[in-house]
Amino acid sequence: MSAEQAFKVEAAYDIIIAGSGAAGMRAAIEAHDRGARVALLAKGPPRANHTRMSGGRYNAVSGQNPADSTGAFLGDTLDSGCHINNHHMARALAEEAMDRAYDLESYGLAWDRKEDRRYVLTMTGGGSFVRTIGSVDEGIGITEVMLHQLYKRRIPVLGFHMLVEVAQADDGHACGALALDMAAGMWRYFPCKAVIIATGGTSQLYETSSGPVINTGDGIAIALRAGARLVDIEFMQFIPISFVYPPSARGYTLTEPAHYGMRHYDPNADAAHLLNNQGERFVLKHDPVRREGSTRDVLARAIMLEILEGRGTPEGGVLMVPDPRVFESFLKERPIYVKRLLENYGEDQARFQKPIQVMPSALYTLGGVQVDAWCRSSVPGLFVSGEAAGGVHGANRLGGSSMPDIQVFGRRAGMAAAEHAAQRSEPDASGVKHALARVQALEAPLRRDGGLRPCELKQRIQKLMWDNVGLVRSEKSLTSTLTAFSALREQSLAQLFVTGKTRILNREWMEVMELENMLDIGEAMATASLLRTETRGAHYRTDYPESDPHWRANICVDKVRGRMLAARQEVVGIEAAREPAVAVGR
Repeated sequence: MSAEQAFKVEAAYDIIIAGSGAAGMRAAIEAHDRGARVALLAKGPPRANHTRMSGGRYNAVSGQNPADSTGAFLGDTLDSGCHINNHHMARALAEEAMDRAYDLESYGLAWDRKEDRRYVLTMTGGGSFVRTIGSVDEGIGITEVMLHQLYKRRIPVLGFHMLVEVAQADDGHACGALALDMAAGMWRYFPCKAVIIATGGTSQLYETSSGPVINTGDGIAIALRAGARLVDIEFMQFIPISFVYPPSARGYTLTEPAHYGMRHYDPNADAAHLLNNQGERFVLKHDPVRREGSTRDVLARAIMLEILEGRGTPEGGVLMVPDPRVFESFLKERPIYVKRLLENYGEDQARFQKPIQVMPSALYTLGGVQVDAWCRSSVPGLFVSGEAAGGVHGANRLGGSSMPDIQVFGRRAGMAAAEHAAQRSEPDASGVKHALARVQALEAPLRRDGGLRPCELKQRIQKLMWDNVGLVRSEKSLTSTLTAFSALREQSLAQLFVTGKTRILNREWMEVMELENMLDIGEAMATASLLRTETRGAHYRTDYPESDPHWRANICVDKVRGRMLAARQEVVGIEAAREPAVAVGR
């Protein structure tokens, strides 16, 4: 079958949404309810998303802790982000999070309660007040109730449709989405008036990852190639504690030490202690005040330094000593985690009777496509929300703030895209020729009979990122990585071939497309990291171990004629941290 025979132009929609996690689903719900014709593309099965894998903890000011306030939530968000957050976005997050929690409840999610009108409130690392709500159903529950809302509205959810390109009209406006329908082996072009990218993050760039295998930065790279600007892309959050072994579970998140100690309920109490192989409570050297209740960036870096300097366990981790007093409540709140501990480490660890081996793991992309507070990118008609968007979290994210982020800004993206689409005429037909030209290039690995297998190149990229652009960085490591990426792009991409020639559900062919995205995002991360000559949040430079006031700023990255160009930019909306925000009505 030729590329032309495998290419089909579908019926036009007002909005195409790429990504079946909570950000994409929330955008679809909102846009549909505002009258837009919407379709949602899922890279794999509709339920295969990062939301489903999450613990579902949700920061919001419920009014049930009189000491807490939206101002305090905003302050914690800015402090955690080292004050380079987009302040307009951070303000919207703090103001609107609770209304979006009510939305989830109206969809059918059961938040944990002490009694009918009182939520169970807990804490996560870096927070100053008990404010986090949760559900025993965790991310699975959030995914299920939202998916039900899509089906209830008869919104098309197209599984195994991988977004590969945003088509643009001659004036640069987004006018269509090109996707590979893996279940049919067909290219499908969707003309539309607006595109929302909600494809998640880039955790699969790293050798050890807590994210799903489909998190290869596709949407961020596609937006970058379309002319959108990236912001804060040098900041990658590593969850402090994850499984060290067995290999099948290595990197799977265990969340934060705060959940394994009394600090989960009391800001003045201790989290679970972290010990190196000499029995030292090493976190005290890094944060003697908050100790193991510190932010994720501090904890992950402290653990990694112990491992790299030879004070880890033989298996490559450190020891976490949980508090047995919290086991019963932990079992009630997080039964899935107890099950995983039992399966991988044994009954004593699962019951908090023995230390648990832990290590950091790549979890969350803090930067992404630069957007305004209504998720508009620099490309007309292209909106981005969720983990693919940068700005709200700055240099580090509070535990429990991912879920409200994707609800607040998923809704905002749907609102803004629906308004945009209502003002546009029918989609520009010029996008079809651009999409077809892209298809011709992407078919080449299927026709090639020999060369380099995608899995080999993927492993090289992941090792380079883990070793050199991970928790510990330097000018030498970053420069060598950029040189290596340049060589891989020039010598390896053109050699990629697919061993199986079937067009249907060909995972290796999909990996070829992912690799271009991974190289683009890896190069952008390394470029921005090299420019930021300081340590801030999740970005740690051994050659610049202190923060520099000059870099209390953002770094933006553009791709211009094939080159990554990074530049300093002042923080957006500092005045919003001091002024009351106007809450958006439900």
